[in-house]
Amino acid sequence: MTPMWNHKKKPRIYYGYVVLAVCFFIMTIVSGTQGSFGVFFKPMLDQFGWTRASTSGPFSLNLILVGLFSILAGRLSDRFGPRMVITLGAIIMGCGYLLMSRINNLWQLYLSYGIVAALGSSAMYIPLVAMLSRWFTKRRGLMVGVSVSGVGFGIGIVPALASQFITGFGWRISLFILGSTSLILVALLAQFLRAGPEPMLLNNNGDKEADSAIQSKGLSFAEAAKTRQFWMIFVAWFLYGFFYQVGMVHVVPYGTDLGMSTLAAAAILTIIGLVGILGRIVLGFAGDKFSNKNTLLSSFMILGGAFIALSANSTVPTLYVFAVLYGFFFGVGILLAPITTEYFGFKELGVVMGAIYFGTNIGGAIGPTLAGYLFDFTGNYQLAFIFSGITAIVAGIFMALLKPASREPT
Repeated sequence: MTPMWNHKKKPRIYYGYVVLAVCFFIMTIVSGTQGSFGVFFKPMLDQFGWTRASTSGPFSLNLILVGLFSILAGRLSDRFGPRMVITLGAIIMGCGYLLMSRINNLWQLYLSYGIVAALGSSAMYIPLVAMLSRWFTKRRGLMVGVSVSGVGFGIGIVPALASQFITGFGWRISLFILGSTSLILVALLAQFLRAGPEPMLLNNNGDKEADSAIQSKGLSFAEAAKTRQFWMIFVAWFLYGFFYQVGMVHVVPYGTDLGMSTLAAAAILTIIGLVGILGRIVLGFAGDKFSNKNTLLSSFMILGGAFIALSANSTVPTLYVFAVLYGFFFGVGILLAPITTEYFGFKELGVVMGAIYFGTNIGGAIGPTLAGYLFDFTGNYQLAFIFSGITAIVAGIFMALLKPASREPT
């Protein structure tokens, strides 16, 4: 008699694709919620009378702590798996946004968004991308790009919805909706995650997947931190965080300064997000095809030119062109996982990525705050955009100077 099932039989669908879909939707929810900060920026300014620099402060604190806690999240994910880490992070992040909906003072914004929401958000990106990198090898850049294209989808959809909610219900109720939705959905989706492929599941996705012995190869964090390549990538991602977050936080206020309505300015984020979906997929494929280093180099240079052009011509049509270029090429940040794996391997991938990601968030914390101060001092964003363009070009130079990996860690 033939048994009804066979435990050794390979599944019809490689589970990595399930993980890929779950990562996409979690990225959509988390990034869309985070990307909505710029939509809430002016309503809070109007109600409380804070300056742009002071209101940018909690955002900067959030980024610093997300980066710092991401190192811990990467370590915990390496040890205990992503499911537990992301579930707990979803609960904490959602509670942060719920608290944010009740603020009446600036210090409360620092606490709810700058600290609590940051702690929860830190449990998302690094564990997800590090986990996904273990499920795919030959097409790692493309698959990470598909997953992280959820960031663009979230930025394209959620801020626009939040803007509509603000118009209809006010910013407090809108934040309550975002917080409760992200808490419930992300916690539920996290239950479908697995840390990595079991040996019996390998070779089912068209790649020759690494077994557990190969997946353990590479450098420890202590070993990686002693290399020149680690610090060059760290600095490049620090600069990337600077100009990336200047665009994300200040593009909506900049659009309204040009005379656009709040809804029209929020639609700029929709363009950035939707174009970013295509950008992440294409750039992930380009990283696999033409090398991660060259794809990063060219993308950083184009982004630098886009910021400088925006500073030279402050018009609505130029802003729309900028939104397309920025939306497409800022997604090159998805190559963090492939280039980290290329140089340092899988051994402690989560914590190595977390450390570099910390650099991104330090830069991202400095960028919007400095841009706010420059606006308060000059009355416009010209100097802020010029400085952002320079940081993008310097990041490209660091990539140009990065030597190829001397070994294949995986």
